[in-house]
Amino acid sequence: GLVGRDGRGWTVSPINLAELEQIAVYREAVEVAALRLTCSLADRSAVDVIEAMLESCDNDTPREEWHRVGMDFHIELARLSGNEFLFRAVRDAMTRLSRARWLEVRDEAALSRAWAEHRAILASARLGDADEAARLLSDHIVG
Repeated sequence: GLVGRDGRGWTVSPINLAELEQIAVYREAVEVAALRLTCSLADRSAVDVIEAMLESCDNDTPREEWHRVGMDFHIELARLSGNEFLFRAVRDAMTRLSRARWLEVRDEAALSRAWAEHRAILASARLGDADEAARLLSDHIVG
């Protein structure tokens, strides 16, 4: 649904605001469920790999890489849950959101806020604090 037929050619489908709202509800349900599973794991050291991804971005990093890492943050966090269905659901939702999220990485304040929120979510997940991690992730998605 990201591209559509236009006569003999193809066009990029417009960003649908109603769809973005629906995806946010969907993401909140599946990502929070995945994060709660991750927080319940005895060994949460894999969170460090996700944190290293975030730390790999600096002022010299191209915006395309910030965009990819931001998407991968959500996808890899869901992968840690060990639930393949939740992982795939998050991956698919993030793919649908890719164009809209591109706007976020072009805004310096939004990008900074997102990265700070990502770090806070990871800190709570590392501690196994499922309620706080879920609250932070929910606020992040809805925001």
